[in-house]
Amino acid sequence: MKVACQRDCLDGCVLILEGEGPEASVRGDPDHPVTKGFACPKALNFPHYYSSGRRVLYPHIRTESGFKRASWDQALDVIASKLKEVMREYGPQEILIFNYSGNTGLINFNYPLRLAYALNAYRVQYTICDEAGELALELHYGMRYGALPEDLERAEMVVVWGANPASSSVHAYRILVDLKVRGAPIWVIDPRRTRTSLLGNYVRIKPGTDSLLAAGISWYLINEIGVDEAFISKYTVGFEEYARHISKYTPELVEEVTGVPKEMVRELAEEYAELKPSVTYIGVGMQKTKYGAEAVRTISLIPALVGVHRGFFFCNSSRDFDTAYLQGRHLGEDRRVNMLDVPSMLSLGRFKFLYIYNSNPAVTLPRSDLFREGMGREDLFSVVHDVMWTETAELADVVLPAPGMFEQEDFIASWWHPYLAYSPKAWEPLGESRPNWWVVQKLAGKLGMETPELKEDPIRAFKWAVRGSGMLRVPVEEVMKRCYVRLEYPPKHEYQTPSGRIEFYSSTAERLGYSPLPVLGWEEVDPDHPYILITSSIPGRTSSQDAMPEDLPVRDHIHISCEDADKLGMKSGDLILIRSPWSEAIATVAIDDSLPSGVLWARRSAKFIKGAVNDLLQDEKQVIAGGNSLNSSRVSIEALVSES
Repeated sequence: MKVACQRDCLDGCVLILEGEGPEASVRGDPDHPVTKGFACPKALNFPHYYSSGRRVLYPHIRTESGFKRASWDQALDVIASKLKEVMREYGPQEILIFNYSGNTGLINFNYPLRLAYALNAYRVQYTICDEAGELALELHYGMRYGALPEDLERAEMVVVWGANPASSSVHAYRILVDLKVRGAPIWVIDPRRTRTSLLGNYVRIKPGTDSLLAAGISWYLINEIGVDEAFISKYTVGFEEYARHISKYTPELVEEVTGVPKEMVRELAEEYAELKPSVTYIGVGMQKTKYGAEAVRTISLIPALVGVHRGFFFCNSSRDFDTAYLQGRHLGEDRRVNMLDVPSMLSLGRFKFLYIYNSNPAVTLPRSDLFREGMGREDLFSVVHDVMWTETAELADVVLPAPGMFEQEDFIASWWHPYLAYSPKAWEPLGESRPNWWVVQKLAGKLGMETPELKEDPIRAFKWAVRGSGMLRVPVEEVMKRCYVRLEYPPKHEYQTPSGRIEFYSSTAERLGYSPLPVLGWEEVDPDHPYILITSSIPGRTSSQDAMPEDLPVRDHIHISCEDADKLGMKSGDLILIRSPWSEAIATVAIDDSLPSGVLWARRSAKFIKGAVNDLLQDEKQVIAGGNSLNSSRVSIEALVSES
């Protein structure tokens, strides 16, 4: 049977599932325009993952001696009783519903937020990933959609900027390989040499200087090579102000700050001007820096200089669905806290009731040490609804079993390609696992809440949320019958800005209190913490989700450049002390010739001999949208005695 992958991955695959349980086989749907018959290693392991010994199979309540299995009625009674107590003594402002993309099903993700709104409780603003970059694009283009997979296939040139599709999007990587075979130039801009960087011209950039490199490319186009004047006249506003702004950043300055030779910058600018249409594939990881959203703004405007409509990809999740209805925003106040603030808020005593689903913040948030500290408070009652006994679940007061993605139905929309998919329930949930919407309905009943939306059938709720969509051209029943359908995006030459054009000088930014022109900044030197610590995905896992019993305990390495290892007299396997301004960790070293001097790397959510990588990552916010700057985190290192 055909099912849709619900993991936090832009590929949004449709899979063919044969069999049931751990012996089931998974392969990509050969008829799907993007999946095209193959799937990543993560997908191939899903049946084993969902049958692993880490599954939460029954409700559990924490006692003095540890977790004790309970019935659903018992668990829900305890939760409802505590919620009533907190509401009575402190009010809804002390309740936080925390979720993210452990499951990206549109029902699974959105429906449970109805409880938050009905209670007037707080929910989180999703700043841990790409929200800042999304707003950055909207400031200049109106809606953030850009190049689709078919645009990538037709490109005359591709610039992969701060991304590694070989790890994070195998289907985009396949397209890049095909382009290389065809002879199309591929440029890869990244501080770290990756498998993707082997496809073409590799540009090693100093971390956090991307906005300046984009300005350098633009400088050559504006001042020497030439821009597409007819396009700029017809489709843009504010070019004169933008040209004056960019012209301050000379090739010599760009070379000095970014480390990229000016001759290479000019060569890339020339290919932007000559090879059209091009696609600039902008990575989420690059945007997770102090000036990441500003870099997205500047990079995205390069195609406009050379006359290419929306010649970028960052996030194509623009959809005209009534997500507000699906989340129940009309039921109460829209109260949100920045995800980045949650660890410090918890550690300082804020919130008395915490409900977590689809997320593992004990290892995925920056300053995760503070989150774990806050979870240990005696005056905080926490509930985790998850598929696995995650690090967060182990800290909770009540743990509820959630079904895996093959055990429930939902609708999935990719944030790269334009296909909406329906995923039916392939088999019955293991143990007593229940979906998020079911828990919300039962808990609302225990609380005596008669709000109709808290009882609404989730499929009916989804149908209502898409009833007025102009992008979904068929009834929901047709999606369920066909498994997937194409959403119709607005034309690329339409711009939903106040002027109806690409705005080099953004009137929306000015109205929101941001700079109307991109702020071109770069990382400052910190002599006490001279190394930049960056993290990214790896092919075998999706963040903290896919650790099998045989993988535990996880002991990750910290990767260090050959040059820095030589300076410290270190070899692979030695121990290293990593210090941030607030925390420290001890890890084994892996000497890595893919890294430049001054940069450390670890896989996302890595756990070390002592501490975890997210304990070290900073919670400093970008100006735009309060976005994160995880990949601007600075640390110092010290060699310790060899583990051997």
